[in-house]
Amino acid sequence: MEHEIDLKELRRRRNWTQDEMGQFFGVDKSTVWRWENEGIPARGATRKAIEREWLASEKAGAAA
Repeated sequence: MEHEIDLKELRRRRNWTQDEMGQFFGVDKSTVWRWENEGIPARGATRKAIEREWLASEKAGAAA
């Protein structure tokens, strides 16, 4: 199931820098920049990890 994901918004919700987000997902901050500006991977393990974190951030926001 694909979700519309705004990585800049996810970083804001988590109070992460691009470097911190990169560390969380195991990529370089330049990859985070590319995802934010050119799009995230359409499939694969990285996409699933990003979707899980996005959904968790939405649930946390709804609970606040």
